[in-house]
Amino acid sequence: MTDTSPSSAASAPLHDLSALPWWRPLLVQAVGLDEEADPTLAAFGRQLLTAFEEQGHTVVQHSHGDIDLLLVATRIPDGPEPLRDRLPEQMPPLAVTACQEHGLRVGSRQVVLLAEIPERLSPLPHAEVVETARTAMARAAAPKVLFVTRGECPGQVEEVTFCTMEGGHPTETAPQAADRMRDRLVAAACARNISDSYQTVPNAVPARVWDASPAPAQLARAGRTMGELGLLPPPTDISRYVSAELARLYEQYMGWKRLSEGMLFLVDPDLDALVVSASGSWDVDKRNLNPDDVTIVALDPPHSPLRVLAPEGRRPLGPSVEAWEVRAFLHAAPKVRVTRTTSGAWAPHPDGEREVPLIRAGIHAHVGVERTDHAHIETVPPNRESYPYGFGCGSDLTADVAADTVRRSRAVHDPDDPRHYVRWPMLYHGEMAVELWKPALPAEPLSGLLDVFATSVGFRTDHIEQPVSPCPPH
Repeated sequence: MTDTSPSSAASAPLHDLSALPWWRPLLVQAVGLDEEADPTLAAFGRQLLTAFEEQGHTVVQHSHGDIDLLLVATRIPDGPEPLRDRLPEQMPPLAVTACQEHGLRVGSRQVVLLAEIPERLSPLPHAEVVETARTAMARAAAPKVLFVTRGECPGQVEEVTFCTMEGGHPTETAPQAADRMRDRLVAAACARNISDSYQTVPNAVPARVWDASPAPAQLARAGRTMGELGLLPPPTDISRYVSAELARLYEQYMGWKRLSEGMLFLVDPDLDALVVSASGSWDVDKRNLNPDDVTIVALDPPHSPLRVLAPEGRRPLGPSVEAWEVRAFLHAAPKVRVTRTTSGAWAPHPDGEREVPLIRAGIHAHVGVERTDHAHIETVPPNRESYPYGFGCGSDLTADVAADTVRRSRAVHDPDDPRHYVRWPMLYHGEMAVELWKPALPAEPLSGLLDVFATSVGFRTDHIEQPVSPCPPH
């Protein structure tokens, strides 16, 4: 068994983010970091804005739809109650007002909430930090939160924790907290959201072909197994985090109702397409998928528009946000020929009548992996020289990271490697794992991969590693 937990020294020197090809100079604005802000938050805010300027970004005082990062300060009252119970809710939510004032779409990934607190979040259990952060995000309508923990002296920063919707919460400490958090925020802002940029092609798949496809039932069976293993949690209603009144407004005006984590997919040779679970925003429970809860996606090149292929006479749901990265890493894998067996299943064969990506199917799960049996499943470590920080789901850089990972896989590219399965940690929020079209792969998609997770992967549902900032490349 091999321990795969990422680690790095907390005192490591800074990575030169501006030397990376995806880095770009940003327009940054902060609101609420004035004399009325909490003293430690105001002091840290000044350090953070200076750090942005030192790296070549521009800090502006006024904007309207033209900025890359909007930092919105808020005040959380002290008190004996747990932090989550002290998080304020207002109507309209703080980030909604900020977006409207500065010409941004409500719910924009460009918005980061900043708040000063007395608590240290780094020693707390993963689930408690995620629950607290998501409450803050929901009550403020902000997708990211920076919690600044004050020290014993006025203006002193003890630690800073960056929380994302996916469940990330890395913490940085003095004296480099401002520089390190700047880099985390810059990495997040450089990733462009592509999750809404898909086109639906009406009547693209004949009804008889879709009705005959085994893919919906196969994904449904795999989803149930993932739920039983703990790889898929129950969907979470937004009313868990906000008042009933605010929950109704979110659903009515923004379509926000549920958070449904995780994803599963397969490549169907009959359709010559990717079939993926639909987005949780469509009120889908991935542990209990219906035929209409899966979506067909064309296997087009990764930088072309994503095309959702509608079955004849049906209006499909939008795909899971991971569909973009899945399509990217499918194109990074070599092709293999497959043939239909006497049982009706598809299997690899050098003279097969269809050509498909070597990756047949896979899962995304918000769990942490502590150890694996490397004889059964390959672990591809993160490429922290090129991508030192995690990126949010449904972004272009997340797709680039996925393709880069598959290109570095030995099991994918070495025909003599006998392993059918590959996994890699997605920094700060979970796992991606895939199975390969290789001889002796079980006929049922995802069954072998999930068996490996049940027997040869030590995963936890209550903890995901939060690695510190990396050392610079040598």
